[in-house]
Amino acid sequence: MPKRIEHYSMDKYQEIYFFSPTAMIIIDIDTGDIAEVNQTAIDYYGYSTNEFLRLKIFNLDIGEPSLISEWMKDISRPKNLISKHRLKSSEIRDVEISSRIINLEGKKHIILSIVDVTERLQVEKELRENRDRLELVLSSTKSGIWDYDMINDSAYMDKQWKGILGYEEHELTGGAKEWQSRWHPEDNEKITLAVQQSRDGKTDHYEVEHRMRHKDGSYRWVNATGKIIHNEKGQPVRAVGAMTDITKMKETESRILESENKLRDFAQAVPDASAIVDEDGRYIEVFGNSGEQMEPSIKMQGMTFHQLFPQELADLMLEDVRNVVATGENKTMIREMYFGSEKRYIEGRLGPMQYRMNGKRTVVVVISDITGRLEVDQMLKFTYELQRKSDFINDILSCMIIDNEKTLIMAKEIGINFDNPLYCCLIHLQESNVKNQNGQISKLSKSQMNQILYLISTHTKYIVWDNRDKIGVLCQDGNSQDSWEKSMKAASELKEIISRAKLNFNIIIGISDIHCGANSLKNSYQEASNTLISAQCQVQDQGGIYHHKDVGLFQILSLIYGKDYSLEFVKKMVGPLIQHDFEKGSDLLITLEEILQNNNLKDAANKLFIHYKTLLFRKQRLEKILGVSLDNVDIRLALATAIKLHKLMLSNPTPR
Repeated sequence: MPKRIEHYSMDKYQEIYFFSPTAMIIIDIDTGDIAEVNQTAIDYYGYSTNEFLRLKIFNLDIGEPSLISEWMKDISRPKNLISKHRLKSSEIRDVEISSRIINLEGKKHIILSIVDVTERLQVEKELRENRDRLELVLSSTKSGIWDYDMINDSAYMDKQWKGILGYEEHELTGGAKEWQSRWHPEDNEKITLAVQQSRDGKTDHYEVEHRMRHKDGSYRWVNATGKIIHNEKGQPVRAVGAMTDITKMKETESRILESENKLRDFAQAVPDASAIVDEDGRYIEVFGNSGEQMEPSIKMQGMTFHQLFPQELADLMLEDVRNVVATGENKTMIREMYFGSEKRYIEGRLGPMQYRMNGKRTVVVVISDITGRLEVDQMLKFTYELQRKSDFINDILSCMIIDNEKTLIMAKEIGINFDNPLYCCLIHLQESNVKNQNGQISKLSKSQMNQILYLISTHTKYIVWDNRDKIGVLCQDGNSQDSWEKSMKAASELKEIISRAKLNFNIIIGISDIHCGANSLKNSYQEASNTLISAQCQVQDQGGIYHHKDVGLFQILSLIYGKDYSLEFVKKMVGPLIQHDFEKGSDLLITLEEILQNNNLKDAANKLFIHYKTLLFRKQRLEKILGVSLDNVDIRLALATAIKLHKLMLSNPTPR
């Protein structure tokens, strides 16, 4: 056990030993025993004070003991050396040792000041290795190197570094300010940020592309790389790096980027969607658009057909792509696709490319939504066929075509077989009370009429034609059983089809009975027309469906409507009352109709929202104007018939 230093001796060294931030150890020069340590050494090595005092310097230093002994005997003056010490944890650390001889209690001792330099030596080693590698790179890339002393603000730039900026070797001898003064103003921020992050230890090195001012005043693009060296206290003391002229590379990149931008702008301007797809059906890049349904998204890039489309469609698309890759030939296809519930027709044009992506061959795909084009083609074809069909049917109805073998053949071509039962639905679209932007009541235009005709024609069980201001529909039925129910169901379906067009018109449909034979078309049309006329006489705000069997008295009236005596009959029966209402601005004709439709005056008064005595007074006035008794049954029937004929005349003033 080595003898401890006496208390009176410690007074002299207390400040040095116990308050120094450097690890300090006092050893016996003859034996190597550790005589004293400070708290910093205890913290660094991990031994307690008592443990330390049982050790020799040979227990800490892993060097050859004989060499350490010779070193201690030869320490006539202060010395510094680098050695390796073992901590209590068995970890080996590089240390820098400063030593000098002191006399304690008349005996020579050595006081050691120990600093851990493991990280510094590692950095210096890495720096040497980096410098060696850098020299190899610089020799092949013709880059320039620099070395900046941050303490003394002095910089070294080699010949190639200066040559990049057009200077000779003897020029440019300044420090950091000399370097910073040549930065392009727009690059100041990013250079400063890169350097600062390296200074703060956030990055082990920095690399930034920026512009430097040439001697001739122009700017050169350079790639600057650097590393900042910190001392053992973590303070930045030195920076080293290299600079490479990348001006030509930047100019090339700029031309390529400009070319790519032009190509991209062109692709985006084309009103079709286009894409580059690899042989696995993966989208490499997407351009352009073709409407809301086909608007491409950046999210498509990197995704495959099978990630975006149903299995069956994706399989077909992938087959097309691989066929183009294998054959090297262009390909065009048309696909039917659904966007939500909407069906669209998409035309795809594929062509092979020389470009490869990750070793995969690619094709260019140009996609067009041709739904509108097909609809126009279909509409043109439909319009032609509709006109041909409508002229044929209207000529039959107007007796302009003679019934012969040729007529029968033509009828069968458009789907009419007079040997089978058929019935007719005649459709009238009545102007609603909805006004347009000009404040006028909406009227059905020719394009709207064609739209409805086309919608009905898509249902092949119906034969539709343009009956001038009405729409005619023939329905072929194999038998006459449940004819009323079937025809009403068909009319309801027709009304639903027309409603899909979302036009503000009331839909009125007249239906005929079922007929068969050569005159079946004429007979069914006439009944449907008469039914429609009678339907228009009835008050209906929302339109309706009317069957010939359900119009009652109007079946007879429609037969005599248009005859000369029908007008005379109306004038005779209700003419005076019509004249009275016109001159006085009254509505006694409405009162008369209500009286005739009800069994008693009280019911009629309730429907007219007037008092019973008021209606009784009006009844007497009506009898006086007409010169008849309203209590007579025959007179009441005649008057009701005259009123209905009058309505027929008002609803259809120019009957055929």
